[in-house]
Amino acid sequence: MLTDAEDQVIRVLVADDHELVRLGLRAVLEEGGIEVVGEAADGLAAVELAVQLTPDILLLDLRMPGVDGVEACRRVRERAPEVRVIILTSFAEDDDIFGALAAGAASYIMKDVAPDALVGAVKGVAGGQTVLDSVVAQRVLVGRPSPAAEADTLSPREREVLELMAQGLTNRQIGQRLWISEPTVKTHVSHILSKLGQPDRTQAIVHAMRCGIVDPPNSRDEQH
Repeated sequence: MLTDAEDQVIRVLVADDHELVRLGLRAVLEEGGIEVVGEAADGLAAVELAVQLTPDILLLDLRMPGVDGVEACRRVRERAPEVRVIILTSFAEDDDIFGALAAGAASYIMKDVAPDALVGAVKGVAGGQTVLDSVVAQRVLVGRPSPAAEADTLSPREREVLELMAQGLTNRQIGQRLWISEPTVKTHVSHILSKLGQPDRTQAIVHAMRCGIVDPPNSRDEQH
């Protein structure tokens, strides 16, 4: 993750099975001052190139030959956790959205996004944000039940930590924001996972969004 995405060149790997789409994305990104370090036409190649090149961002299509986008995202996050993944797709079904977020995607954007909004999303994710466009945010919110009962077991501080987790902040960033030590943040995160009954922070964030405990982070409307 870049500490100051505005002052550093952001390196992006583009993965889409359509060459014309890749060429268009390259043009948009390079026009926005972003470096495209490679291209992949299938999911497996996307994983291998992400591990080899360690770009700041992997811009990943959801429907890919061989290994689909969700599985590719999961593998990249396991093998190259420093690479942040943006899903760029035409599909906004619940299973796709929550599957991608659970696999560790930092952003989920529809392919009809405006060029400047895409560039802004890439820069935001490179700076540590989690970015959802308005269509995806609506899908996350539609039909959500009232906040789950386990939310009542969270302390006010744990709620604060969970909300910052959902914004994509690291433990160190959360500590800086709340003026507490990183080990203290880790303790809070552990308690949150236990109380929500989730195995890791990604699953906890997805669960919290689905149940209405926290709102989708940094919803971005491509019309602006």
